[in-house]
Amino acid sequence: MKIRTLIKVLLILTGGLCVLSVALQNSSLELYVKPMTVPLFFMLYWFNVKKIDILFLVILLLCFLGDVFLLTDIKNSFIYVLISYVLCYVILFYYLLKNHKKINFSTTDIIYLSVFFVIWTYVVYEIYSAIEGQMGDIRLYGLIYMIVLYFLLLGAVFQYTNIRSTKSLWFLIAILNFVISDSCFALNRFYISSIELEVINAIYQLLAVFFLVKYKISSPVSLKLKSP
Repeated sequence: MKIRTLIKVLLILTGGLCVLSVALQNSSLELYVKPMTVPLFFMLYWFNVKKIDILFLVILLLCFLGDVFLLTDIKNSFIYVLISYVLCYVILFYYLLKNHKKINFSTTDIIYLSVFFVIWTYVVYEIYSAIEGQMGDIRLYGLIYMIVLYFLLLGAVFQYTNIRSTKSLWFLIAILNFVISDSCFALNRFYISSIELEVINAIYQLLAVFFLVKYKISSPVSLKLKSP
């Protein structure tokens, strides 16, 4: 069995166990299994590139630390979770700027982007309105977190619409998965506790990191239709 195939098999097994531990509310299993996923994602990345991007390793490390802080009972651990992921998202802005191309939107693109902007702004506002009353002392951290993620998804959507490459697509999908995961986590923690939200959060968090790796190992093939 090839090493890449073995890593993918291990990822499926650990990812499945991670989701299962959440569904069964087995915190002990989750404590041992969840921190294993990010190192496996690192190995998947490592065996698919010729040169390691140190900054991307920092992103994976921050995701790993976020998981560890979330699963431990140290003082102010949740604040450390927020800080870890905010730093992760801020670094991802670097890749948005790095892959920036000259803006070339059609009229249709502008209409779609305008509709998305309105809907996305409304969704973020509604989520924040639902949870801000229960956030207490971490409200400022939560607000900063949401603002960073808000602009990150906007940037990813604008970039994909402008470039339409495989790399920009994987990047957009990764950020969208982070948004879904974080939204479910926030609603479960600060609005209404639900096992369904916890399971969705677990699934999409794993998918988010997976698609980030896909973004880094994919080639920038254009997906735009050529004019006849």
